[in-house]
Order: sequence, then C-alpha cells, then structure tokens
Amino acid sequence: MCEIKPKHIKELSKEERQKFFDSFDLVLCDCDGVVWHPFRDFIPGSAMAIDQLQRLHRKKLTFVTNNSVSSLEEHLEKFAKQGQLNITKNQIVHPAQTICDHLRKIQFKGLIYCLATPPFRQLLIEAGFQLTQDSMSTGAKAIESVRDLHEAIYGGPAVQAVIIDVDFNLSAAKIMRAQVQLQNPECMFLAGAADARIPFGRGEIIGPGAFIDLVAQASGRQPLVLGKPGEALGQLMLQRHRETPAHRVLFVGDSLASDVAFGHANGYQTLLVMTAGKSEMEKRLKDLPKDHSEMPDYVVDCLGDLLIE
Repeated sequence: MCEIKPKHIKELSKEERQKFFDSFDLVLCDCDGVVWHPFRDFIPGSAMAIDQLQRLHRKKLTFVTNNSVSSLEEHLEKFAKQGQLNITKNQIVHPAQTICDHLRKIQFKGLIYCLATPPFRQLLIEAGFQLTQDSMSTGAKAIESVRDLHEAIYGGPAVQAVIIDVDFNLSAAKIMRAQVQLQNPECMFLAGAADARIPFGRGEIIGPGAFIDLVAQASGRQPLVLGKPGEALGQLMLQRHRETPAHRVLFVGDSLASDVAFGHANGYQTLLVMTAGKSEMEKRLKDLPKDHSEMPDYVVDCLGDLLIE
C-alpha cells in the first residue's frame, strides 16, 4: 500500500508552489484529457495555465501526444482557436511525425505496410513514403473462405517495414499479414502509440498496445516504439532537448502507464492530471507501492490548478 501520497499542487503553500515552479525549465505535456477533452473542447483553465507557464514562468513547452486520430494540423488549429496561445508545429510531438523523422534519418526507401488512421497514413505519404495499396483501405474485405484468408495474408508484394498505430478498421487478417511480413528479418517493425488502454466515452477501451504486443508475440519481434511509452521516444526527447537536464523536466499527463511511468523512466518529474476521474484515480494511487513507476510526484484535479490566483 502507498504510504506517501503525491503532492497536490492546490495544497502547497505559497513558498512550496514557488519551489515547484523553480524546479523545472521544460514542460512536456499530453493533450487529450489534460489540455482538452478527447474530441471535444478545451478543459476550463487549461489554456490560461499554458499561457502562464510560457509567459509568466518562462517555461519551454512541448506537447507530446499519442493521438494520431487527429492530424498535426488539427492539433495546431485547436490551440490557435484559444487566441492567447501561440503554439508552433515544432512544439508538438506526434507519433506519425516521429516515425517520419526516424525513416528520414535512416534514409528508408522501401514499401510500408501501415495499420493506422487516415491522417497518420496521409502524413507518411506526404513525407514521400510508399504504402501498400491494402494499407490505404479503410475497410477489410470480408473473409468468407480459406482462399480469401490466404489472399488477404499472402497476397500483394513483400514490404520492408510494418508500422502499427491506432487502426479502427483493424482485423484478424491484417494482424496475420503483419506477422507474416515480419518473418522477414530485414523487415522493420515500428510502432506509434502503444497505450494498452485509451480513454473513450465513459471509460477506457483496448488501445493499440494490445495489438502491437500480439504481433510482437506472434512474430518473435519487438518493435521500435516511437510513441508513448516507448523507450525510443524517450531517447528522441532527450536528444531534442539535450540542453535541459532530465531532472529539470516536468512531464504532465493523465495516464499512469503512458505518461507517469514514461516520465519516470526518462528521469523527469511527473504531474498527474485527474480530469478523467478523480475518485477512481485516487483509488488506483492508494493501491500502488510508494516506489512504483506509476506513482506521480505531483497531482492536480485539472491543469487550471497551476494558475496563480
């Protein structure tokens, strides 16, 4: 059982709050469930809190999202609608973009089998990468016979990379095809968002991490994960902000596994935002050992709790 509770920002004294703000220079912040409700509006107080962090506290901000359902441009449009926020493309780390950057870095030229959303795939295409025709299909052909299954798995050309992220049209045949392609040791295995669960509706649903793990287990291959909570993304962030020591970074998120554990794995301070459900999150924290990787350093009910009153 947890003996030491994380510090709640609202309960800190004026001196303790100032010490907290003085302890970091860079904020890495999730978007969905922290800045705005998934697929909805900004959470009250979050835009003003971001503005204060940048202007009043002089903090550098980078937004690290696993949401590849929305494009990079849609993220920027949301920030722009707030008026007082001036967030640039370089301040957003998006799974599709990190994968594109990696492929450019290694000068990848091959064919890609991509299981992801249309915005994710479109970004790869616009970056000049070639996707298989079945990667572009929004729906899977019904499998009605063994012949259909064989064609779905083995039909089409061999690929040089398999990429898996969120795919709302995922099917057993697509997973099998990915596994078969990865039997070629020269075929790269990349993954974007690797959340085991993702917020949806009134609760959580299975995230892409479960399907990534399934393909990994079936193929005997481990992917290079360039979304949260991947180690490769952690290395990318360290390189991107090499001028800031890890202990001077605050990672802000609403997920214990994808945000808090990811932050601790990279040596960051962590702040958990309990927008999704305070009572349920407090219960989960109470059941964690005090030194658990998912135990945050600080908690807030919402990002607006950071505001100076």
